[in-house]
Amino acid sequence: MKSKSSAHKSGNTHRFLTFSERLSNVNIDIIHRIDRTGSYAEEVETYFFEGLRKWRELNLTQHFVQFYNEVVNKCQSFNQLVYYQNAIVQSLKTHLQVEGGLAYQPLLDLVVQLARDLQADFYPHFPDFFLAITKLLDTQDTELLEWAFTSLSYLYKYLWRLMAKDIRNIYRLYSTLLAHHKLHIRNFAAESFVFLMRKVSDKNAIFNLMLRDLGEHPEKVEGVGQLLFEMCKGVRNMFHSCAETAMKLILLKLGPITEEEIELPWVAVGEAFEQMIRSAVLHIHKEHFDIVFKCLEESLLDLQRKITKANCCMASEQMERILQAYLILVEHANGSKISLPEDVCQILIKMLQTPDLSSSCCKTLLNTISALLLAENVFLPDSLIKEAIEKVFASGFERHFLLDFSEAVFTMKQFERHFLPCFLEYIEHCFSGTDALAKDEAMAILAKLILVKAEPPTIGSMAFEKYPLIFTESSVRQQTGKRQGGKAEVPVLDHVVSLIHLPEKEGITDLSQPWVALVVLPHIRPMDKENILPRVTSFIDSLFTAVDKGSLCKDQLWLFPVYLVFVDTLKKYKAVILMTQSMKMNSIGVVCKFIDQLK
Repeated sequence: MKSKSSAHKSGNTHRFLTFSERLSNVNIDIIHRIDRTGSYAEEVETYFFEGLRKWRELNLTQHFVQFYNEVVNKCQSFNQLVYYQNAIVQSLKTHLQVEGGLAYQPLLDLVVQLARDLQADFYPHFPDFFLAITKLLDTQDTELLEWAFTSLSYLYKYLWRLMAKDIRNIYRLYSTLLAHHKLHIRNFAAESFVFLMRKVSDKNAIFNLMLRDLGEHPEKVEGVGQLLFEMCKGVRNMFHSCAETAMKLILLKLGPITEEEIELPWVAVGEAFEQMIRSAVLHIHKEHFDIVFKCLEESLLDLQRKITKANCCMASEQMERILQAYLILVEHANGSKISLPEDVCQILIKMLQTPDLSSSCCKTLLNTISALLLAENVFLPDSLIKEAIEKVFASGFERHFLLDFSEAVFTMKQFERHFLPCFLEYIEHCFSGTDALAKDEAMAILAKLILVKAEPPTIGSMAFEKYPLIFTESSVRQQTGKRQGGKAEVPVLDHVVSLIHLPEKEGITDLSQPWVALVVLPHIRPMDKENILPRVTSFIDSLFTAVDKGSLCKDQLWLFPVYLVFVDTLKKYKAVILMTQSMKMNSIGVVCKFIDQLK
């Protein structure tokens, strides 16, 4: 059998590219392209005529030949071009509007060459050409998309001096693309306009124009955010040299505390800024994010200095918009973009000490800290982790925010070493008062912790996993009978045990409290076995009695995962209708033996 040639390839030379793959290959970056016409600029009578001759050889379609014949005798000199400019412009517009034309590429290029030649004389025609070009964008032809946006980019480049003076009208015309329903159109629109953005000297004015427009057109939020990022984007996955200046100016416009000149739609501005950060984390490499964190830190500290009781509401909202940026950065790829983790942690700890923060801002701050502690790609020293956790529980934030924060970090590395002691101390504090809701919430969070760390067994043959919840010495002193004002404080263990009873009413439907108590009880340390066993055995007996009387539906027994050690015995009850006293005692013995082993 003849062997295959060495030139034979195992795979196809040509592979079909999906639409998204073809989009990724589109390049409309004209800023870093070499302008090869510049080398013979002095010899060229008109760029338009030179382009016409070039495309006459490259495009032989009937469509282009027809256009060529219409204009070839009207542009051979600059004087001719100026004299016949209206006729040439009209021919270009007409042929650009041909459906399914085969001459779009040369026509779009010639629009650019005409603008280079005519400059100010071309500018009045720009809006018409802009509309003609943008009508070509609703296509799946990625080459046509590249030609169209490249043409727009070059028009911005060659006419920027005129456009900068008329930026309001230009932005009003162009920004319709930022609200386009297709993501790639919005992205290409932002990339094509960025050259003109950087050329505008008054960045404050252009930012005000863009951000104020969001009040009337909130659908442009994502496009504006992408445009802001493109302005700050540099080459080789770095930021542009203007990024720091632009970032500081944008941060000033996130709220009325720092932006005093103009009223902006603050919520929409914040959403645009978030979109800017989302785009940045997808493009910029980790080592270049120092600029971002520096600007964010300075902005937060400035707001912290300016916050007062009179402006705390507005300041909190503005601070929250910056914290949302931190949250995006921390959550992206498990913190892979955090170039200065210790600095980030320190600034978040400082924010915990800010007075009069709104509830929403507190929640966002805690979410950011929890995300930082959980991020696998973020490495913090133990001392800083401990400080952050201690400051969180000492912050005075609302209880349910702190409990939600605690639940979020149950899966944190070295949870038992760094987090659990502070957490149990806070939980003990919840039990020390007379607030019934605080105690219920504390019990619920303890039960959630046990279900995550040591879920009760589902069958009796499985071992009970121990997860000691060791409370402080103050709890032990309470259990020995310490009294204040003649009334004994209720310790954690006593409160848990007090919940293990059936409600004294017919038709028992709510078993949540005894269920939570039974989940938590085996793990509490220290444990007073002599006082606990009688309560547990009494509860088991009353449980079976309630089933016998029909006051407790048998279907609700699934609520007791701790008692699944004797679930087989309970299931037998359905078969024999009546359960004997010996069966009851056998079940009691199993549970008692379990509690005895927990000691």
